[in-house]
Amino acid sequence: MTKSLNNTLWTELEATFKHDIPATSKLLDLLQRERKALEERNYDEFQKIIGQKQQLLTILEFHANTRQQLLTAAGYTDEPSTLVAADQQAPLVAKAWRKLADEWRQCQELNEINERIAKRTRLVVGQILDLLRGSNSKNKLYTSKGDATAPSGGRAITSA
Repeated sequence: MTKSLNNTLWTELEATFKHDIPATSKLLDLLQRERKALEERNYDEFQKIIGQKQQLLTILEFHANTRQQLLTAAGYTDEPSTLVAADQQAPLVAKAWRKLADEWRQCQELNEINERIAKRTRLVVGQILDLLRGSNSKNKLYTSKGDATAPSGGRAITSA
């Protein structure tokens, strides 16, 4: 690969990182706000955050695809070897890349925590609804598709 082609690659990669680092920081903030909204069961705030997250994720995905196309066109096939080349030829790009990768890992961890909170909330709400309906969740049956169904015959609390 020629030096000018490499310089163009690093410049273009750096441009995507300059956009993605603040966007990823904002995503981290949104994920923290989402966690708080889930813990406080503030579903109005949660809905607002979901829309903002989707916008950021669309931008981040577009830049990730752009980076992948740039790297593929330049002949790089894997991240570790590309980072070694970036360390040697464009240390600031490598530094930005690592910062972004670290923030993505943090986003993934926060997202997994939020997912567990959301699942737990759905479980609790489901149990409360079962009680109100007079269903016994311990006796649930499963359809051929894996969906849970309660056997009929329970009395709903509203009809008692």
